[in-house]
Amino acid sequence: MKKFEHGSARALLETLQPGQVCKGVVSSVADFGVFVDLGGAVGIVTVPNLSWRRFDHPSQVAHTGQEVVVTVLSVDLEREQASLSIKELQQDPFIDFVRARFGSTTSGPVIKVAPIGAFVQLEGEWVGLLPLSELGGSGHAVEVGDTLSVKISYINMASRQVTLSLSSASTDSG
Repeated sequence: MKKFEHGSARALLETLQPGQVCKGVVSSVADFGVFVDLGGAVGIVTVPNLSWRRFDHPSQVAHTGQEVVVTVLSVDLEREQASLSIKELQQDPFIDFVRARFGSTTSGPVIKVAPIGAFVQLEGEWVGLLPLSELGGSGHAVEVGDTLSVKISYINMASRQVTLSLSSASTDSG
């Protein structure tokens, strides 16, 4: 991991390579991401590259003056700016969730009922879809707030979607 000394921005950027890991300091936070000072050159970490976790604003992930470790995604010498990622160096928590929970039974509240089925809040930030076919063809059988016992039956890694089936325990309305 490289930590750069202050110097010419262009000279510093010319030494950066995609995939390189380096340290920097967050110089400012904006709605679209954070700017990182790499020792005289500025790099930007856009919202999709900040964290695997959901957040409402980049200030929930990083703050001005914070030292961060980043991966260089690309370098634009014309604009004298590097595109960076913090997320790339973090373990994807969805993978941990999948490893720990696939095929298991859990319970959670229904947070939304839609024409395709009921969305159930699982542990942490994860939400799964209980398809309409699992509800006997009528989503009206459950309401927002009902707690359901469900089995994690299918996970689509590419789209990060969790599909559920009803387990032996049924709806607990109330």
